[in-house]
Amino acid sequence: MRSVKWLRSLLVVLFMSYYIGGTAFTHTHHFPTYSITHSHPYLPGADGLPHHEHSTVAFNTIEELTELCMELIPYLPLVIAWTLLMVVFVFLKEGVILRLVRRGESRAPPCLVY
Repeated sequence: MRSVKWLRSLLVVLFMSYYIGGTAFTHTHHFPTYSITHSHPYLPGADGLPHHEHSTVAFNTIEELTELCMELIPYLPLVIAWTLLMVVFVFLKEGVILRLVRRGESRAPPCLVY
């Protein structure tokens, strides 16, 4: 458990950087037909607005990451449940014994499908 102590601090720092980056650095780029709002650290100008541009590839990457996150959100409860299940199996002091049985007589007969 001593080797996990540094992980706690790392997770706190990671969460705080994500939270601060998402709240303090959110900005919008306006175009003639659409606007893109995203967040990343930047140095604001005198008026507080971002004075930087992104390439087309950068905007495509932002779009792909947003779409990926939106597609993965329905699977979040499954991932959380799987993670908790793994924590129960891995971190319990009571050992879980899994054995692979390889014996010839435990094989099922062949199945023919027409």
